[in-house]
Amino acid sequence: MRLRPSPSSLRAIVVVSLLACTSTSGSTHVAASGQGPTISTTASKPTSHHHHQTSPAPPTTTPSRSRHHAYPNIPRADFPRHALTPGVALAVSRARVCTLGYATSVRDVSDAEKAAVYGRYGITWVPYQHEVDHLISLELGGSNAIRNLWPEPYAGRWGAHTKDVLENRLHELVCDGHLSLASAQRQEAGDWIAAYRKYVGSPTTTSGGSVTSPGGFYASSYPTASTIYCADDPTWRELSKTHLVHFATFAQAKHRFPGYHLHRPC
Repeated sequence: MRLRPSPSSLRAIVVVSLLACTSTSGSTHVAASGQGPTISTTASKPTSHHHHQTSPAPPTTTPSRSRHHAYPNIPRADFPRHALTPGVALAVSRARVCTLGYATSVRDVSDAEKAAVYGRYGITWVPYQHEVDHLISLELGGSNAIRNLWPEPYAGRWGAHTKDVLENRLHELVCDGHLSLASAQRQEAGDWIAAYRKYVGSPTTTSGGSVTSPGGFYASSYPTASTIYCADDPTWRELSKTHLVHFATFAQAKHRFPGYHLHRPC
């Protein structure tokens, strides 16, 4: 004699089957980066018996590439590669970075680290051709970490010497209370050329003798020096007195050092 299952038994079987087919699971991934942890939560999808060809994930946005496209006439070498040099700042206060001598006291980049910077960028280390520069400058609390360094060329309108002018200007604005330290750091790391144009203007290209300074001009005869300073520019006071040279006119300074450039307008 065959027994028919009762209606309640049938309902139980259906419920168990549905529960077995709808099970899912979730996972949480935490990846640490130089700027802090990035947390993403993903849930696994139900298994499919159909095989589909998957497309590769879209490439990660690279701000350094887009910045170069925005400035097609500026050499790519004048921009750090964001993936290698996103910029790293120390947890320091405005008062600390505005203390006289702060930047000099924290500068600590060894020759081994400089060689590593050149290696990451695939650039041959040629003396006096590049400066291993801090993207977020030391004057603004920048770190000596390798992710804040890149080999910046000396040559060209937008070379290392031009960025030095921006660094001094941003430092002045921060210390005078006209710009927050965090904002200065973000702008310098995000697009230093845009920051230069905003706070300084166009790079100085003066090569004649029409520049005037009541107190004359100063320059250093040190082999790696390349800058002429107006007397009212306090930066010249940081130069070594052993190599310091004074000139009455800009023309005299350019005659002695034809390859030098003016640090900033008088």
